[in-house]
Amino acid sequence: MRKLSLLFILLFLLSGLVGAGNYLQQSNGKRKVSIKSTTGVPVFRSPIYSPIQVFIYGNVLMIDFRESMEGILVKIENVETHETILLKSYDAQVGTVIDIPIYETGMFQISFSTDTYQGYGEFMVYES
Repeated sequence: MRKLSLLFILLFLLSGLVGAGNYLQQSNGKRKVSIKSTTGVPVFRSPIYSPIQVFIYGNVLMIDFRESMEGILVKIENVETHETILLKSYDAQVGTVIDIPIYETGMFQISFSTDTYQGYGEFMVYES
C-alpha cells in the first residue's frame, strides 16, 4: 500500500512538471495569430486566405505581409485596458516583416485596415 501511494504521488508531481513545461513552451515558442477577415468576402469550405501573417514570439509580434499594401493602418490594442499600444500606417511590399516589441502582458487585439482589406486577430503576451 505504501508503494502504491508513493507511485501516485510521483505521478502527480510528474504531471505538474509536464503542465509547467507546456505553459513555458506556449509562452516562449513562436505562435501563429489567427487573422480573421472583416471585408465581407464569402466564406467557402477552403482555408481562409489572409494577405497578412502574424506571429508572436515571447513578447515580439512579427507581421509578415504576403501582398504589397499601401497605406495599411495597423492598430494594436490591449483588450483588458482598451489602451492603444500602436497605431501606425505602413507601405509594405511582398515579404516585408515588421517586428514590434510588446512591453506589457495580457490579451491584445491587432487590426489591419486598407481600402480593400480589413482583418483582426487576438493574441496573448505572457512575458514582457
